[in-house]
Amino acid sequence: MNVSDYIRFAVIASAAFLELGAFAAAPITARSSSTVEFGYVGSGDISRGTVRLGEIDTMSTRVRHVESFPVNRRFSWRVGGEWERLGFGVPVGSPIPNTLQSLNLHLGGSMAFSEKIAMQFEVDPGIYSDFEDIDFGDLNAPISTRLFYVQNPNVQWVMALISNPKSELPFVGGVGLRWRFAPDWTIDLILPRPQVRYEFSDMLSFHAGGEFRGGAYRVAENFGTRTGRPELDDDDVTYREVRVGAGFRWKFNKSVSAVVDGGWVIDRRFTYENARLQLNGDGAPFLQFAIRARF
Repeated sequence: MNVSDYIRFAVIASAAFLELGAFAAAPITARSSSTVEFGYVGSGDISRGTVRLGEIDTMSTRVRHVESFPVNRRFSWRVGGEWERLGFGVPVGSPIPNTLQSLNLHLGGSMAFSEKIAMQFEVDPGIYSDFEDIDFGDLNAPISTRLFYVQNPNVQWVMALISNPKSELPFVGGVGLRWRFAPDWTIDLILPRPQVRYEFSDMLSFHAGGEFRGGAYRVAENFGTRTGRPELDDDDVTYREVRVGAGFRWKFNKSVSAVVDGGWVIDRRFTYENARLQLNGDGAPFLQFAIRARF
């Protein structure tokens, strides 16, 4: 396993832990959460090996809503849905889709075994493709299982195992740590979003660090033929970004907050699984805005 594969291994393994906040194993209470997110990555060169294909930029949109239904103080179900769209401004004739999208259900549950130990399992069945000629091959159902250990109110650990059949690494696992080392400071040694955070007040906080973003999708049956590379027809493609930056989070009240992030994408790439083709992008600035609500 090379360095790039190790990064992907760790990225996928610890995904979604940050959404849980400071996790407490019990009791489980009713909660609904919603996220609306918009982002833009500026223009940068994209290349196939040493061959420059032109410049690419990216517009992203993500909408997510999840409801939790407690069965008792220890167990709850999670039901929801998510839509995400990546729109690319691509060079003419380049083997890059104009859009990659996902539309999926979110099904799962949480079980607290004690005050310190809990488990969460999730499955996200849906369509992951360029949405041009949707068929059975566009379907996917990533599955994840996470085990949480609350060492004390300031330290939480998580172990994760995730299966994604269309990913370059279909089975991965990893360990993460969240540590509040001072009253106003927290460090998250967790991928996909390792960061340090400082709380100015209950309503305003600053964060800085890195982020890994992306997913696996199926392209159209004639996608490669249209771009002069028929071996890419009906192939699975993985898109990835590696970001560094900083941002602020404002809480309007206890339930609703806004998050603004900006920085630099140090790497972005497309990898076609069957054709074994990789396209690499140069660095570019990014800006992202999100509204999040928890009730």
